[in-house]
Amino acid sequence: MQVGPLILYSGFVGALTGLVAALIALGLSLVQNVVLGWVLGYQPPGLPGEGGLAQVFTGPRLWFLALLPALIFALATVVGTGHGLGWFLSMYRIERRARFLEHLRSSLAAVLQLGSGSPLGREGPMATMGLWIGAAVGRRFPMGGSGRYLPFAGMAAGFAAAFHAPLAAALLASEIVFRGLALEVSALAPALIGALAGFSVYGAILGYGPIFEIQVGTVPWTSLVFGLAVGLLCAGVGALWLEGSYWLRFLVRRLPYVYRHLLLGLLVGAVVLAFPAALGNAMPWVQLGLSPILELRFLAVLFLVQLILLVAAGGVRGYGGYFGPALALGGLVGIIASRITPGFAPPAEAAALAGMAGLLAGIARAPFASVVLACEIGGYSVLPVALPAAFAAYALTNPTRMPDQVAILEDKGEAAAPPPESAPRSEPPPESQAAPGSP
Repeated sequence: MQVGPLILYSGFVGALTGLVAALIALGLSLVQNVVLGWVLGYQPPGLPGEGGLAQVFTGPRLWFLALLPALIFALATVVGTGHGLGWFLSMYRIERRARFLEHLRSSLAAVLQLGSGSPLGREGPMATMGLWIGAAVGRRFPMGGSGRYLPFAGMAAGFAAAFHAPLAAALLASEIVFRGLALEVSALAPALIGALAGFSVYGAILGYGPIFEIQVGTVPWTSLVFGLAVGLLCAGVGALWLEGSYWLRFLVRRLPYVYRHLLLGLLVGAVVLAFPAALGNAMPWVQLGLSPILELRFLAVLFLVQLILLVAAGGVRGYGGYFGPALALGGLVGIIASRITPGFAPPAEAAALAGMAGLLAGIARAPFASVVLACEIGGYSVLPVALPAAFAAYALTNPTRMPDQVAILEDKGEAAAPPPESAPRSEPPPESQAAPGSP
């Protein structure tokens, strides 16, 4: 392994991905301001680390404007290819080259849907483009075989930009590859270098602040029981999300691809009229939910509507990532649990981070990255609740229903032979075992 060149090229891939991720974030903000803000009259709260929490809702000037998301979601199926990060990672793992245009079209489709109210996460297009950048540089400069690790540097940079957490991003990029409790150890160092370089560039454009402003004081070890309870709750929520998406995908499998996304857009339009707070990225609501401003009833309704939207997005295989929504939904689980059991629960900040670690560990199959992400946000004092939550949810979430474990037999016709049972988790199972997920 050529260590020196690998370090330099990992930094280059990460920096370039950070720039592309910043462009994706700015494009997403532009689409959101036009579609949600100007047309539909709703400006959702922003991430604390990227510009604050203010929100405005006036409602659409004419009710039928709520049909606009359906048209945009249908348009996205024409722009996109039906593929997302899980599929591209599968192509990389079985050494099949995916074209740049496929990565670009998938990312543009994700920006259109995410900016129009989709509940999925921006880490999907960011990591997808990072994967292509790393693979392209690795092919151009193979470095005696070391170039095969550069896609991990690109993915980690995309995750770091999305979550403002370079160390957790490097672990996440290395951990999502395998089915079991394992890491792509050789790729960990390039991933960490790429994540740091990517976030350096991204932060210079959009800010270096943590994605959440959460200060956690001392958490007693007696909170282990609460962390375990939150982990069990997150496992249940993850089961509802993944099983619901799985069976919805089964029900709509005969519908043309564009009609499935049209239905998702119609559901988003209904949410515009009924409960607009559930539109788009729900992570800012976790921050707001830590204050007494929001009532328990509002948080419960927000959680329920978000879960319904995520089940629908998974069922039709909407464009975007699943890790950001897992953080948001898990944070709401922790906050609601702390509100319901005030004498038993630790501070709401610790409870929210435990929920984030728990649901992310179950959905991403990445308990190490989930715990480290919680610690990067709130400090290592959160360990007594984050550790049991993450590993309990990881152990009890069904690995055959993971959203990135989608069949290579895609909606638009590409097919490949199923991998053996010992294959990495990102190499899809046979069609009979396929689970819904990011396209």
